[in-house]
Amino acid sequence: MPNEPTPTSERARKRAVGKILREALIKRREMYFDLLVSGYSIEQIASHTKTSVSAVRRAVGQALAKRRLDTPEDYARLQVARLTKALRCADVSLEEGDLKAIAPFLKVVRELNLYHGVDAGRTLAPPREIAPAAPPLALTHSPGVALTDVIEDEKSCAKAQLSF
Repeated sequence: MPNEPTPTSERARKRAVGKILREALIKRREMYFDLLVSGYSIEQIASHTKTSVSAVRRAVGQALAKRRLDTPEDYARLQVARLTKALRCADVSLEEGDLKAIAPFLKVVRELNLYHGVDAGRTLAPPREIAPAAPPLALTHSPGVALTDVIEDEKSCAKAQLSF
């Protein structure tokens, strides 16, 4: 704390040191938690910071205990912000020609649709029928089917294609 004057009494010095230690502890807890949220394992965090696994686990547990639970609306906003960031990242990868980014891009879009209520209990309407459905095909090896019927169907299909 370079801006604060040095305390004159012993008690004030101890309080200042305690305050600095508490702030360092809070920063360390938040750093561990941020690394864990970023996808690193507790073992990786411990080896990177040269601390024990149990100390990192304890600090992460304390950081989680100190956090308040957000309302569902706040949580949804936070998730949408995270997903939007991931969408931007996947979009940049796609623009650079990385075809492996298609699957993550689609996954993020699907998740965003869920948070925006696009897929909430809604089913898509069946596609409108462009042409009338063709009659079911007859089996050619069955004894009751005449070959002339098949030929006539092929001729009418060819005439229909030529008339367009």
